[in-house]
Parts: sequence; C-alpha cells; structure tokens
Amino acid sequence: MKTAIFFIQFILPLISFSQITGNDADHPCLTPLQYEMIDKRVADNIKLLKLADNKSKEPLTTLLSWPLRPMAGFTDCSYYIVTAYVDENTAAGAIGDFNCGTNTYDTHKGTDICTWPFPFYKLDHSQVEVIAAAAGTIIDKADGNFDRNCSSNSMTANYVIVQHDDGSYALYWHMKSGSITTKAIGQTVLTGEYLGVVGSSGSSSGPHLHFEVWTGSTSATYKDPFSGTCNTLNANSWWQTQKPYTEPAVIKASVHTTDAIIPACDTTETPNESTTYQLPFQGQGLPAGMAKFYIFLRDAVAGTVVNLSILNPGGTTFNSWTFNCNNNYNGSYWTWTKALPSLAGTYTFQATYNGISCSQNFNVLAPTSTNDLTNSAKLQVYPNPSNGIMHIACDDLLNGNYTLSIKNTLGQTLFQENTVISNNNIQKDIPIATLPAGIYILSLEANGNTYITKINKQN
Repeated sequence: MKTAIFFIQFILPLISFSQITGNDADHPCLTPLQYEMIDKRVADNIKLLKLADNKSKEPLTTLLSWPLRPMAGFTDCSYYIVTAYVDENTAAGAIGDFNCGTNTYDTHKGTDICTWPFPFYKLDHSQVEVIAAAAGTIIDKADGNFDRNCSSNSMTANYVIVQHDDGSYALYWHMKSGSITTKAIGQTVLTGEYLGVVGSSGSSSGPHLHFEVWTGSTSATYKDPFSGTCNTLNANSWWQTQKPYTEPAVIKASVHTTDAIIPACDTTETPNESTTYQLPFQGQGLPAGMAKFYIFLRDAVAGTVVNLSILNPGGTTFNSWTFNCNNNYNGSYWTWTKALPSLAGTYTFQATYNGISCSQNFNVLAPTSTNDLTNSAKLQVYPNPSNGIMHIACDDLLNGNYTLSIKNTLGQTLFQENTVISNNNIQKDIPIATLPAGIYILSLEANGNTYITKINKQN
C-alpha cells in the first residue's frame, strides 16, 4: 500500500485464484469420465440424427470467430482474460502452450476464457454471451444444472456442442443455468448466433467459458485453434483472425463511491460504482470530497506504465498521475483515492496503456441551491451526528406548505414528507435509525426557497 499526503493514494494488487485463474490440473474443466460421457452422447446423437461422422474428412475448412460477446448496452472496454490455453506437452506433469509459454495446465484440451472484472456480477446480469464460433448443427446440449461452482466436481455442466459442415466440432462449456439456446439437438446455428451465457457450471472454479475444438466426433481428436511455434497438434490456425498471445490493456476504468467488494467465489461482487456525484460528496470510509478511481488490467507487463488522468468537461486536465507496473499479472486491479472536481460538469476518468485508452465519464452535480434570505433563517439539526432521532428547528420562515427531505450524496431521496408551517417556524423530530451510516443532505423547500444542511448518521 502506498499513501500520499492530501491526495490519498491506495494501490492494491488483485491476486484472487477463484476469481481470475480458472481451473488447473487438480480442478480440470472436464474429467476423463466426463469426456467418456460426452463421446458416448455425441456418438448416440449422430446415429439418432442420421448425421455423417466425417471424423476423417480432410482438409478442414472451418474458420472460427471469437466465441464470446458482451450483451447489448455493455460499456466496459473489454470483458475477458484468457487463463489457460491447450496443453501441448503430453508428458505427465509437464505443460506448454502453443506459444511455448506456460499459460495452461496439465492435460488441458481447450481454451479457458474468464469473464473479468466482477465475474459473478456479470453472471447474475447475463453480461457476457456465448455465441457460435462457426455455423453447424447442435449435436448435444444440457441446461438446468447448478452454475455457481468453485472447485473440481463430477457435476454436469450446462453446455452446447456443435458439429460443423466439415465434420469438426466445437464444445462450449460451463454456461449459466437457464441461458442455453432453445434450439433443439439437430437444429442448426449460424456463426455469431446466441448459445448461452458464461457461467460456472460443471467442474469449474469460477465463471469462464471452456472452448474446445475437435477434428472428429471424439475427445481424442482435440486440436488447438491457435497457431504457434509450439503447437504440435495442428499446423494452421483455426481462427478467422487469431488474437495475440497476450493482450495488455485496461479493460475497465471506473469511478466508485467507496471500495468495491470482491469476495471469494461464489459470492457476487458489489462494485459500488457510480457515474453521478452530488456535492458535497463523502463516500463511506473516504475523506470528504474524495472518490475511488479503479483500473482493471489484462496481461500487465512488469516495467510498463499506465497514464491516468481526470479530464475537465473541455478536455483539459484536472488531475493526472502514472502507475508503474512492477510485476507480470494475468489479471489485476489497481485503485486510487482522488479528489473529485468541485465544479458541476461531466468529467472523464481516462487510463492509457499499451497505446490504448479506456475511459469512463462521470457527472459532478452542484449542491441543492440555497437562497440567501434577508431574514437570515437557519436550518438547525441536533444532535448531529446522531444514530437515532434528529431534532429539526428553523425560525423566521414564511408560512406555507414545505417539503422536508433527506438525500444521499448521490442525490437519491431516501426520506420525504410534506409539512405545513403556520407559525413561521418548525420544530420536528425525524427518525433516521434505519439509514446506513454516512453523510446525508437534509433540506426544507417551499416557494423556490431551500434551506439545506449536512447531517451525519452514525452506527
């Protein structure tokens, strides 16, 4: 942790096995028994559907598109990290991927693509969809199975298996329960067609897609879709456009009211993210006027630099700083506590890494306006802070119908009631015991006049 005076800066690396690293040799995506089950089901369905096996047909002609896409309206800069490629080294206890690296685990036959960040939040909100990498016929599928697994098990995944026209196959594994396409076994799908949502069903250590390709109808014919120096299974890439081995990038830049809560698998994360901040703002556990600024990195490389800035509405710089990456990280997040701008407007938090910028706009709203009345009426609240009941008093008011409200620092109204003032003052008790601890704005409004004060709810 690093700190700096006034602009309090926290830097926290994320090292969370269950949330990022996916499966491993002790927790394989598919066990040998599960592969036997798949082989049998595929063989049985080929006979039932009277489809040709084509397992020896050459040359293969299918080229694959990326098998994931974000849901409509998704605004993050990206959504995934590759945590394991096919294991090309067949020696027991040894590993190697197509690029002669070690981003795999022993006996792994597919490509594991983890959703990131907030994978269980993405699962709950169906934010990352599995789509057909190539056209073909659904040869097998399963749905309705538990989808929040966190360790090796013998449970059945939610999945789809597609046979392509050239006799090759694609397996889409670990999907969300209830999300699988309604198309039946034997029906066809087109490239890019929806198949399901990324989940954590079957033998899974967290939400990810296990994507596997075969040249024939059995798991023994598995191949590696990526072309590389150490690919011993096939000479050519199966991708229409092969992605780089690593993709260093900021995949999300965001502004938060307080620290995000990232619990262990399988609890849903609480991002505490917001794009609106009404002044005066004070997030839980933060100094007044501060917010949390997060970046989520993919394939960060030691010795590289991320340039960060908060940009004014006109594009000029309100604040800027740099982050020096001191290690290699497959997936990581980093966070700083920084002062919010004090003028209303739409600002931009921007992070640039590897020549690519990722940004998030956020709005700073002015405080609810107050009227400087000549009669010097003042809204008084006591005790303040309080953990139960606050007494409100205000003299020299014009008689009439007033609205009394309590809002949080995001401008959301949590309490509101109408009050009739007939003797030019108000004396009233307001219960606040049910409010969470924090800072709130209390206001009394009528006829264009607003009397406003800040209150503090304690535990």
